[in-house]
Amino acid sequence: MRRSPAATMSDHTPPTTLAGPPSRPPLPPSGSPLRPLWLAAAFGVFLFLGWMLLASLWQPRLDWIALPGHYPRILACYGCLDAFALALSAAFLCGLEGRPFHTLGLSLAPGWLLDASVGMAWGAGVISVAAFFLFVSRAASFPPLASRSFSHFVFLSVFFLLSSSFEELTFRGYALQRAAVSLGPVAAALVSSALFGWAHLANPQATLLSSLNTALAGLLLAAARLRSRALWMPIGLHFAWNLFLGPVLEFPVSGYSFGAAGVIASPSRMAWLSGGAYGPEGGLVLTLVVAVAILLLIRFPLPSSSLRPPSDVDLPGTEG
Repeated sequence: MRRSPAATMSDHTPPTTLAGPPSRPPLPPSGSPLRPLWLAAAFGVFLFLGWMLLASLWQPRLDWIALPGHYPRILACYGCLDAFALALSAAFLCGLEGRPFHTLGLSLAPGWLLDASVGMAWGAGVISVAAFFLFVSRAASFPPLASRSFSHFVFLSVFFLLSSSFEELTFRGYALQRAAVSLGPVAAALVSSALFGWAHLANPQATLLSSLNTALAGLLLAAARLRSRALWMPIGLHFAWNLFLGPVLEFPVSGYSFGAAGVIASPSRMAWLSGGAYGPEGGLVLTLVVAVAILLLIRFPLPSSSLRPPSDVDLPGTEG
């Protein structure tokens, strides 16, 4: 049977398919690559203004810490600071960016309590090792155990928890996350730690070495934040650091005396080693101990980090 020309042509014509609308090239990422950096800077400005406003309202003074009648006012002030920092973080995360609040790193997901406990162990360990070297080198002498007020110790514990949480929300919270997106985690940690050291430069008895040590401590805290992928570990580390440095071992904390009953360790002439009146944070011993702690923490396996998905602000080479 002879086939029609139309049928013959169809044998040599590639089959046609129903095509949809012409594909468009992929859209470029929305916003400038510097937008996260601007958000981090704006967050810092608003947080500073809020801190100034709350400080002017409460007018807290650290010498009130020795006066039990002022305990509620001091704790209320720092509680308000924490609430403001959390609210501001939520406004930027959820309001401006549309991201869930748990990305801040404060969710009660599996592993949060382990993170906080591991952080406390690191903070207590760093200070205890530094105190041990100060003792064996005779760079500091410890007074006999004095009678301690339990209520004062509890107050200081709550105070350090609130103040440490506020500083972590300030320097290792939203701003560090956003800066890490633009600069990378290492550069963001360096910038955040430099600001952390600069913020303590006005403390009593502060020196260049004390500010450098504070910046180094900021690197340790930033490493804890980036490695654990949450804020619980740096909060625990910061809290135990201050608690052991002050009420437990009776050293000055960043130039302030928080020892029970006002008793502090008596530094010898080697102030460059012990930190003198500023406390161990102003001495070379803590410089060496913290430097080693940073190297260990970067490579130390953290089981809780495996419970969370990798993020774009993880430290390079520490995934999993």
